[in-house]
Amino acid sequence: MASSMPSSRRRQGTAPETIASALRADILSGAARPGTLLRQEDLAARFAMSRIPVRDALRLLEAEGLVTIAINRGAQVAQLSRAEVAEIFHLRILLEGNCLALAIPRMSAADIDRIERIRQRAEIDAATAEWSAGDWAFHEALYQPSGHVRQIEIIQGLRTTSDLYASAHRALPKQRKRWLADHRAIVAACRARRVTDAVAALTAHLAAARDFVLQQMPEGQRA
Repeated sequence: MASSMPSSRRRQGTAPETIASALRADILSGAARPGTLLRQEDLAARFAMSRIPVRDALRLLEAEGLVTIAINRGAQVAQLSRAEVAEIFHLRILLEGNCLALAIPRMSAADIDRIERIRQRAEIDAATAEWSAGDWAFHEALYQPSGHVRQIEIIQGLRTTSDLYASAHRALPKQRKRWLADHRAIVAACRARRVTDAVAALTAHLAAARDFVLQQMPEGQRA
């Protein structure tokens, strides 16, 4: 539905990337909630490393929109206002709808069969801890035939940021009947080459995700 997981294309191996990967998992699982302070000295002790790779890891996460760094306040898990979350979903609706509209005319029969296989796998994973990864795999497969690699990367970044709240409350899987039905409707429209219907189904899908995430936000951030 609304969620996403980090791309498999991300490089792994250096100390900052290893730290960033662990912190990213904490943030997206809800273990580190929006607003949580990320003190460099505590992280250095946790990972048994100096503060330099910790600082670099925090900068990587800042570039992804998962962490904010402010002078005299340090780093904390990004905490968005209701208006900011709504704006992110507004951008997602525009970019994802456009990417799907570009992709459908370019989808081969093999592409659609692959999308359907991934959709079926995501449906199996929907009731497990892998639901978010399966959901992003489905959406990414939908958009890939567009050939717009940069646009898909932007979409992924926006989805990751909005996932701060979807994952923190761990509530979206409760809505899986709705979003799995949306997935089936989108694939059916793609197979029939009904671009307008597919984009409309995707738009309704993302709007429902937006409304649900906004409802789950803590009251102080909903103002």
